[in-house]
Amino acid sequence: MKILVADDDPTIRSELSELLREDGHEVDTAADGREAIQRIETQAYDAALLDLVMPRSTGLDVLRRAAVVSPRTAVIMITGQGTIDTAVEAMKAGAVDFIEKPPEIEAIQRSLRALSEERRAWELLAPAAAPEAVKGVLEDAARRKALLAFVGPGAAPPKGAGRVLRLDEDPRPPDTFAPNQLYQINAAVEAHLAGVANPVVFAAGLTPLETLHGPDDVRSWIRQIAQRCEAREGTLVLGPREASLAPDAGPAGLSVDEGLQGMLESLANPTRRAIVSYVFASGPSAYSAILRQNFVDSSSKLSFHLQKLQADRLLTKGSGGAYVLTEDGRRAWRVVRALRDERRRPAVLLAPP
Repeated sequence: MKILVADDDPTIRSELSELLREDGHEVDTAADGREAIQRIETQAYDAALLDLVMPRSTGLDVLRRAAVVSPRTAVIMITGQGTIDTAVEAMKAGAVDFIEKPPEIEAIQRSLRALSEERRAWELLAPAAAPEAVKGVLEDAARRKALLAFVGPGAAPPKGAGRVLRLDEDPRPPDTFAPNQLYQINAAVEAHLAGVANPVVFAAGLTPLETLHGPDDVRSWIRQIAQRCEAREGTLVLGPREASLAPDAGPAGLSVDEGLQGMLESLANPTRRAIVSYVFASGPSAYSAILRQNFVDSSSKLSFHLQKLQADRLLTKGSGGAYVLTEDGRRAWRVVRALRDERRRPAVLLAPP
């Protein structure tokens, strides 16, 4: 991940950035709020760790600006003022987590792991055909050097493909194959699938295969490639002109309207999923009972997530102040479980035109 660390304490700033770099992250730093805003306005970050109280602009000021100019940057607030009011204010402004000072690297690592899990859940819960979802899958695979492209005439491989296999009447080993060389093509694809974690294969421009083998045989071949990808927890991305060749992929019978989609997005957060799962299984649950489950490491953070779940109409307070799932909350949780049980991500995606 590319991370911004903004804190006016030079010791905290230096120690956090060094430890995060040791974990393999790319890190920039800012000594105050204004510098943090300048960096967010000019660079793209996966996450930002922001001290709440900084000179020239507060962490909340930076958070609000990030929501405008860089909405995909996940913001984690770091503060010595660990009150419920502060947590709720950060939540309303869009923070994804809340860590009290002095910040422990283990807590930050947990938060970053949760962020990675949340982004995977977003891929699961977002509409499979959304252009941004497909773009994100390809960009992530390119960063991990896990992207293989197989393209025919008139099709271009996505940017960052680690290897490009081409389809041409004039075969030129090892990367250019004729339409009648499916065995060799399969071997090259299989080598890629076996060589990386969560592999992604992009295939487009397959008209020469259709002409020689017929659409039914090519559709069957694509289904086999998709199954191999799924077995490796990977994804096959087909070009927009290959829509007619795509096997039926994705959970069936799940209609997600716009209102429910917003609730599902709230449940992309692993802490909120854990809370909803507990209340779903346990029934009406007191605040103290939820706190004892250790889903979070502070009462302020628990209040952060409970307020969010109430704002998103997933939880409400029943008699005696116990938290209960709303009808919408139960519906959303059933969809999440069905999606999770079906597969983590569709094995086949269609690239946008």
